[in-house]
Formats: sequence, structure tokens, C-alpha cells
Amino acid sequence: MRIEQLEYVKEVANCKSLVEAARRLHVTQPCLTNAINSLEDELGIDIFVRSKAGAKLTLAGQEVLRISGLILDKVDELYKLSSRHQARQEIHLAIAPAVCNSAILEIIDDYQKSMPDAPIYVHETRPERIFTTLTRSNSSIGIFNNSWLNAIDQMEFNIELLYGDKFCVFASCKSPLREKKHLTLKEVLEHYPVATPICDQDIIAEYLNHPKLSILTSGLYNFTDRESLKNLVVSDKAIACLPSSFAYRDIYVENALWAPLKVIDFEAPVNFYMAYPRRKLTNAESAFVQCIRTFYKRWESIA
Repeated sequence: MRIEQLEYVKEVANCKSLVEAARRLHVTQPCLTNAINSLEDELGIDIFVRSKAGAKLTLAGQEVLRISGLILDKVDELYKLSSRHQARQEIHLAIAPAVCNSAILEIIDDYQKSMPDAPIYVHETRPERIFTTLTRSNSSIGIFNNSWLNAIDQMEFNIELLYGDKFCVFASCKSPLREKKHLTLKEVLEHYPVATPICDQDIIAEYLNHPKLSILTSGLYNFTDRESLKNLVVSDKAIACLPSSFAYRDIYVENALWAPLKVIDFEAPVNFYMAYPRRKLTNAESAFVQCIRTFYKRWESIA
């Protein structure tokens, strides 16, 4: 029996619907159903009667709900006790470069308005290493792309889709190609070699068979940091393939140093997700997760 199973029972009882409860809990419906089924098997009773109309508590389920409420209240007391005796609540993040470049400063700014004294540690890391960082270090919140979605243990971490993005070809604002209205990828590659950021190279691994993107997976220049990559592109010696979110409030874009090219025959989508533990979050973690959600809700109207 796990605490989150009791929380799931409470939410399903409130919503009278597995679908709606899953949405509010930010879990998949199969995950929610499996958790409740497992609790019913462990207790040897039916907690809910499911039908097309929704989910209704059985008589035994009503008693389970009552006892679960008492347990969850005591758990909340324990966490409040912990937060009172904890001098500082730290936040440890493992985040993909695209997010560090575009969003993390605004998210931190929002967070510190409500939690000004909580230290924040941001670990910008290669996407394929984020799940290892989450499971083997003290990082508790990760933001990554869909290439590594299956690597996250969804029994231990909640997974939420944050936003959908697409890859763009970034070039110097001095590039003569920027003025062309009907630019093709072939024309771009005839004019420039490709600079590949190693920190982002694995993002596009799943697109190796993509008729366009596969051309951009083996760069002539390979960098382990995005600043060196940007400087090469700004000098008009190469182009780079990056998520379009790199352009958001990017100092190089704002100062007209580089920008995405309008390539009419290039389309490669990518999704970004957030992962955080299924355990009871600390007050600091809960506040930071909410700030991430709030930012990307605004992002929908910006992007």
C-alpha cells in the first residue's frame, strides 16, 4: 500500500470519474486504474463500481475513503512538521539545454516571488542523462524531450507534457539566405556546413530516418556547449538545428545576431515533458512544479 494510492482513491471519489481524476492528478488513466486495482487486490475488496457513467464508491469503498482521509491528514501533518524544522528547502533540477536557454530564468523568477529563501540548483545536462540524474542523484524535477520519455520510470515519476515544439535551422543574421522567401533545405546545406551541439545531438536521434532531419545529425563542427555553437553560427560559418524555443528571449536573437531561417520544406516536431517524484513533494518542490506549469500555460499564447 502506498500513500499515492490513497490520494488516488480520494480524487476518484471526488470526481466520480477515472478520466477526470487522472487529468487532475496529472497521471495516465491506465496508471491510475492499475494503482486502484492493486489496492483493491491487496485489501481484498472492491472500492469502486465502474460503469460508463463513471466510478461510484461501494460501501466498503466509503469506509476506505474515510480511513484514507484520516491517514492523509496525518501525512500532511508530518510534512508540515518537516517543513517547520527544515531550515531551507532546496530545489535540484535536471534540464535540457533548450529549456535552460529559453524558460528557466522566468520560471525561477516566478518561483522566488513565493519562495525567496529556497536555494535552486540547475543542472543543464544532455537529454539522455536526465533520467539517470533524476534516479541516481538528488535532482527531483526534470524537463526533457520525447526522445527519452520511455527511459523515465513512470512508476516512480509523474510525467506531464509541457509543450510541443519543432526544430528550426538557425543562421547568422548576416547570412544572405535570410532574405529569401522560398528557401529550401538543399539550398541551406549547399551554402553552409552544419554545426551540431553534442548536448542536443541525442534529441534528434529518433529522427535518424527522417528524410530531412537525418541530414543534420552529423555536423562538421561538434560542440559540447551552446555558447561556442552560437558564436560559430553568428560568425556566419555554419548553421545549427535546434528547437525553435531557443529563439525565445534569447540574447543573440534580441541583438539581431542569429535567427531561425524560413525553410519551407523542413518540418520536425519535438515535445518537452516534466518529470517529478510520485512521493509527497516538499513545499518548495510543489511550488516549483506549479511555476513550471504556469509558465508553459502562458507559453501556449506566446509560441
